[in-house]
Amino acid sequence: MTSLANRRSAILLFSLPDCLHSHRTRLVIKEKEISAELHEVDIANITEEIKFISPYDDFPTLVDRDLVLQNSRVIIEYLDERFPHPPLLPVDPVARAKFRLALDRIEHTWYPEFDKAYKNGALEDSFVDKIKSYFLEIIPLITDSYFMSDDFGLVDCSLAPLLWRIKSLGVEITENKKIIDDYSDRIFNRESFQASLTETERDM
Repeated sequence: MTSLANRRSAILLFSLPDCLHSHRTRLVIKEKEISAELHEVDIANITEEIKFISPYDDFPTLVDRDLVLQNSRVIIEYLDERFPHPPLLPVDPVARAKFRLALDRIEHTWYPEFDKAYKNGALEDSFVDKIKSYFLEIIPLITDSYFMSDDFGLVDCSLAPLLWRIKSLGVEITENKKIIDDYSDRIFNRESFQASLTETERDM
């Protein structure tokens, strides 16, 4: 990798190859077709340059000129405002608030619970039961197209990495299967989603 000091005119994203937060951030970048340099970080072998940018090994990390951001929620909302087309949050304040509540639940409940339950290439049964219940709960919100909308948005960007992993691990939600499978296919078939995948994620 060439000197990062010479590349501060570009947007840089440093992300982990198998991380829910990193994955959704890459997906937002690809969905918005943002010109950004994506750098995959080997957490066991972090260069001094990357250490300087992210001294606490907190990834994903986004660099935009002199701005450095290290929280995926802050990053994706920043990108949505910095690059407003296509918008990934609703304009209506009520709908926007509902999106933010959904995002909060995904990132503070389901992401950490997945990480805790994922061991030795499998998921604990207790998590599988809970995540199945969650997707059944949101069936009315994803039946027609995307989450509460005809348009792909930040909640879909956040659900997508979770869906990809649980399906790759053989978790099947048999109740309302077609609705969930159709929703998954709509997301997984998007060019942005395919472009967001690392080799590690493709091989799951």
